[in-house]
Amino acid sequence: MNDTMELPKILIIDDREYDRIIYKEYLGDANYVFDELDDGYDVLQKLPSINPDLILLDWQMPRQGGLETLKLIKRNAAFKNLPIIIITGLKDESVLEEAFDFGSFDFLNKPVTSIELRARVHNAIKLRDAQQALLNQKKELLDLNNIIVSQKEELKKSLSIKTELLDTTQNEHKKDIGEVKRKMLTMELDNTKVTSNIKSIQSLVEEAYTLLKSESPESSVLRRLRQLERKVNELMNEDHSWGEFKDVFESMDQEFFTKLTKQNPKLTTLDLKHCAYIKMNLENYELAKILNVELKSLQMTRYRLKKKLALGQDQSLREYIHSI
Repeated sequence: MNDTMELPKILIIDDREYDRIIYKEYLGDANYVFDELDDGYDVLQKLPSINPDLILLDWQMPRQGGLETLKLIKRNAAFKNLPIIIITGLKDESVLEEAFDFGSFDFLNKPVTSIELRARVHNAIKLRDAQQALLNQKKELLDLNNIIVSQKEELKKSLSIKTELLDTTQNEHKKDIGEVKRKMLTMELDNTKVTSNIKSIQSLVEEAYTLLKSESPESSVLRRLRQLERKVNELMNEDHSWGEFKDVFESMDQEFFTKLTKQNPKLTTLDLKHCAYIKMNLENYELAKILNVELKSLQMTRYRLKKKLALGQDQSLREYIHSI
């Protein structure tokens, strides 16, 4: 049907205007929307714009009769399921047989009665709606089946990738990964302690500056404290461990950082380190300890990393890193 909120549309094809008027009166403007043609000539060109839900088709018309019109409509794939009710004054049973052979939904003899016409049209529209509902359900089931098949293939593909990665890792990493990992962890934990100490010094310098300024605002030591504060800030912004970290990690995988920076040249040192930690299969609690952050901050860091690496929502950052 055209729209669930609209009335069903009926196309009446009949060369007699009087009959068309009678049919419309019997069916009622309050129940249906009507369109009319005085014969079946060029019907296929007119049907798309009319878009009816049902056709009342007269059997005997001067230019193009009902049988030829019925054949044309039913041969067209776009309208083969459109219900057509044949109306004729002929009493010959061969006419009835021929109409049904070529796809007529129903058959009415003239003179047509109001009760019979309303009943036949109502049944045709109701059956049409039921058929359309079944077709929609069938399409939904097919779509759902396609989604399930697709997801199954994705799972198989993901499992295959994981298996290949595991085999590749076992074949390629001949060095003592455990020892290298321990060395890198020790190095990073030491760096975290240094950073923590620098922060403590930074805090003490700031406290000393504030206290001295309140007690002796003209003191020359204030300028010295500001210079010391800038030096401490410079130390905070420098990552002296990166070079050593990079050298140790590249003893396991020389191309890792190169491939990452090709994906996004704007990755920071911290981004590259984080990716390296994931490659080393560190657990989240280990990473949080190394980075001296909470797990929530760790999740935000990974979210930003996925965006920088242009990964989709359904892509796993860990799987991507291990595929490099």
